[in-house]
Amino acid sequence: MIQYLNEDEVYRVGICIEEAGLNFYTKMGEKADDLATKRVFKRLARDEEKHLAFFESMDLKTAGGMGARPADQDAELSSYVCSLVDGGIFQSLSKMDKVAKGKFNAEKALELALQVEKDAVLYYSEAYIANKKKRAREALGRLIDEEKSHVVQISKRLDNLRKRKASAARKGK
Repeated sequence: MIQYLNEDEVYRVGICIEEAGLNFYTKMGEKADDLATKRVFKRLARDEEKHLAFFESMDLKTAGGMGARPADQDAELSSYVCSLVDGGIFQSLSKMDKVAKGKFNAEKALELALQVEKDAVLYYSEAYIANKKKRAREALGRLIDEEKSHVVQISKRLDNLRKRKASAARKGK
């Protein structure tokens, strides 16, 4: 997949991923009814905001940047690239809006978040392999590590919710 995207498209896909994550995690943090789940979503939203700011701050016009982005970012091209992402490897991104609009279910929201974060790890790993620029590889490496930490955080919270649910079921609640 990545071998067919140029560096500008890799950048644009990264922006799409981070914007979708930020929006979803912010909404889920507002809707969460237990403090631990709320904290996880708020922490994820803060991290995605940092990732988005990082992408937006990269000096892409230099040889040290991720690619050669035109000065005027073409909104239509960005929408096109994001639509490819929504229908392709990141099918979970398109589900985020639907879940965010519906009645809050912590387990479903965390399962979706977990899938998106796993997809992000795979995507950024592929982008890392395909990219030859040292600065971009360093940046992608940091993003991979952070996305992996998100997988761990979400997995722990999901596991705790499931244990609590099982315990309540055993007690007949």
